[in-house]
Amino acid sequence: MEFLQFKNLLFEKAKIARFDECEIYFSDGESISISVYEGEVEKYNLAKSFGLSFRGKINNKMGYSYTEILDEVAIDMLINSAKNSATLIENDDETFIYVGDKTYSEVKTYSKELENIDPGKMIDLALDLEKEAKNYCDKVVNINGCKISYSSSNYGIYNTKGLELNNKDNILTSYVVPVVEDESGKNDGVGYVVASSLDEVKPREMAAQGVEEALSKLGGKSIPSGSYKTIIYNEAMVQLLETFASTFSGDAAQKGLSLLKGKEGDMIASPIVTIVDDPLMEGGLASAPFDDEGVATFTKELVYEGKLNTLLHNLKTAHKQGVKSTGNGFKASYASSVNVSESNLYLRKGEKSFEDLMKEINEGVIITDLAGLHSGANTVSGDFSLAAKGFYVENGKKTFPVEQITLAGNYFDLLKNIVAIGNDLKFPMSNVGSPSVLVTGLSIAGK
Repeated sequence: MEFLQFKNLLFEKAKIARFDECEIYFSDGESISISVYEGEVEKYNLAKSFGLSFRGKINNKMGYSYTEILDEVAIDMLINSAKNSATLIENDDETFIYVGDKTYSEVKTYSKELENIDPGKMIDLALDLEKEAKNYCDKVVNINGCKISYSSSNYGIYNTKGLELNNKDNILTSYVVPVVEDESGKNDGVGYVVASSLDEVKPREMAAQGVEEALSKLGGKSIPSGSYKTIIYNEAMVQLLETFASTFSGDAAQKGLSLLKGKEGDMIASPIVTIVDDPLMEGGLASAPFDDEGVATFTKELVYEGKLNTLLHNLKTAHKQGVKSTGNGFKASYASSVNVSESNLYLRKGEKSFEDLMKEINEGVIITDLAGLHSGANTVSGDFSLAAKGFYVENGKKTFPVEQITLAGNYFDLLKNIVAIGNDLKFPMSNVGSPSVLVTGLSIAGK
């Protein structure tokens, strides 16, 4: 059955079944994933997927259901399943089907250069990438992973209030993980790219990025425990922002799972800190003109010069708070319920180069890698204790690699103790980005 025919018949039957209002959300996508090892294609995955979710309000309760098939049997199943699920809802939280906004911003989420992408060229690039990494220097002893992936999707929302929205996106990513070894031991690094065309995948540059990172870590050692002036490198700061992103969720706050509850208007960070949620960023991994409830997205400064302006909201949490939705109602998949989630979240860059940040340290450390974020970080209290790697800094210069240390502190204190921000904003294959930051008051446990 054609999509529009399916949609119209579903809405007609839902009305007969006494649904007051209803909505469908669909996603139609494809992906290509290629891994290589020792000059051969190790894995080749080509997948196509389609899914449609239905939700409808009946007796003032919202029922949900979903399908991967478009036929009349599926229509009856969707209606009956949604009816049944609505009867199981016990809370009285108000739910909404959105009428839509007058205007929606234009945002580039789709690259025509990736249309009809040639898997053969993807394979050639992956093989070249592995070869470049292996041959970069004689200290490269293995490649822990070499992959290139493409994904695209066409998705949309239709409801009985007249809302009709469609968008499509696509993205290409690639990475290599070279392992190097010398008499001091082994280490790895990562070279990667997020691209809007095959021409942006440059094997030589990516290999150099990964191998040089791995080489820089060789010979690492621990340092005495203490409180150090610390540069958190952009990629490590991204790890922290990702881990604690839920603190900005209005849903988490309303459930008592964020210490930012009721802090709008308060200073929660250093005056030099501005944190932005930008769904309109060109090339952003989470860019979109509307969220999964049909609310128009817009760029917002969650924290401006240290002051908390707003939390992130979907329609439900915004109604509870007595504010407007921030356009952050997103689904994990077509079959999931709508939750509150960040789009492209980042800490706004400063003006200092990385070298300028180092010049402000007489004795301290640079943290480049963090591990144990799932078990070593409490997203409610903000406390963290994480295995870390990096470099020791003396008189404004790197002196030697550091490993076997633990970085401990509190995320909310960290935001307040940022004293300088670099200009090296980076989104490392993530929808979260950050520049490097200089922080005081962090505790490091070493030897």
